[in-house]
Amino acid sequence: IIMVKKLLVLIACFIAMGFNVMAQNVSGKVTEAGGAGVPGVTVSVKGSSTATMTNADGNYSIGAGGNATLVFTAVGYATREVAVSGRSVVNVELEEDNTVLQEVVVTALGIQREKKSLGYAVQELKGTDIVEARETNLANAFTGKVAGLQVVRSSRGAGGSSKIVLRGFNSLTGSNQPLIVVDGVPIENFTGGSDDYWNASFDYGNGLGDINPEDIQSLSVLKGPSAAALYGSRAGNGVILITTKSGRKQPGLGISFTTTLSSENVFMKPELQTTFAQGDNNIFNPLSNNSWGPKMEGQTVTNWNGVQQKLTGAPDNVDNFLRTGTGQNYGLALQQQYGTTGIYTSVNYLEDRSIIPGNKLQRLNFSSKATTSFGPNNRWKSDVKISYNNTAGYNRPINGRDRSNLYALYTMPRSMDVQDFSAGVDANGDMLWYPGAYGWVP
Repeated sequence: IIMVKKLLVLIACFIAMGFNVMAQNVSGKVTEAGGAGVPGVTVSVKGSSTATMTNADGNYSIGAGGNATLVFTAVGYATREVAVSGRSVVNVELEEDNTVLQEVVVTALGIQREKKSLGYAVQELKGTDIVEARETNLANAFTGKVAGLQVVRSSRGAGGSSKIVLRGFNSLTGSNQPLIVVDGVPIENFTGGSDDYWNASFDYGNGLGDINPEDIQSLSVLKGPSAAALYGSRAGNGVILITTKSGRKQPGLGISFTTTLSSENVFMKPELQTTFAQGDNNIFNPLSNNSWGPKMEGQTVTNWNGVQQKLTGAPDNVDNFLRTGTGQNYGLALQQQYGTTGIYTSVNYLEDRSIIPGNKLQRLNFSSKATTSFGPNNRWKSDVKISYNNTAGYNRPINGRDRSNLYALYTMPRSMDVQDFSAGVDANGDMLWYPGAYGWVP
């Protein structure tokens, strides 16, 4: 009987100890390196199904034994295991895991998957890689950054269009450009101009030129047909997925201001002869478009508009016509996370003045994006975005051979001065230009 009593007492002690271990409540706060709370961290008891999630301030509470081990996991942070050791308060600081972030890419329909699990070619660029180029046209920033991607730039002044080709040309008559998808919305990288060599029209730019590069978080290039299958035949030439920035925890207020100032000049010019005047066979002809007339030795002739002119030397029409191009770009952005709600708002103004007189591009972008998680364990997510764009191009140059301004500039007779046509129109409002010029219409 005495042995039975001792055994019962021993069993009761073990049961009491077990209840004491199981009934312990552990709470604490999960923070990052800067000391801010990390919401949405999964806190679980190792070896059991007990788990919870941190709230908007990074606080948590979970039932765990005194000898249990807590496991803290979150996207973008290294997993950490901490022993309770009988404590009732366990605070944890998580470290960012950049390796994990680099292995996750955005695929079709915005689905995030590990890069190593994909069965097709995909390449991702970070927003910082794109902004470093400081290009006016977003398409030009892809140059040399994506394998198999070719950017065909134009030389048509401010706001000129740029084409994108992935893995070569697939069509002789149709479009060879990939489909552009911004936050799940397909857009066309249209080129607003004709490629006709002889009778090209105005170049009104391309679709990607309207996007503010500062708003881009990441960019994924889906090259193969398997990668773009979810977008149908429109994605036959590949897909470029653009994910814009959303609110993330930032130190301080999260306000940033960026500015870029630039200038451009002609790098090199063709060498032109400066000996012979307008005409042919050493004979001056005011209606000729050639420059093989008499030598310019100070003689007086009647020029194209009936005015007496001395042939004293060839003016520098290239430098007299072109100017120094300037560019300015200003951006103001707010990015911050408040609990489970992230907010990103930006406004950007760009002005690009070409080396061609009167040719400039002005662009105003406004974007606001809010994401929030709610419901049990934050399983529901809302994503709302508003964007506004206003692009204006002035004095866009005409393309083609005979009608482009640079072709006319270089083929102008050497004894003419381009500054004589600075008025643009005559007294009757007609175009001021000399007879016999390429593309001249009387």
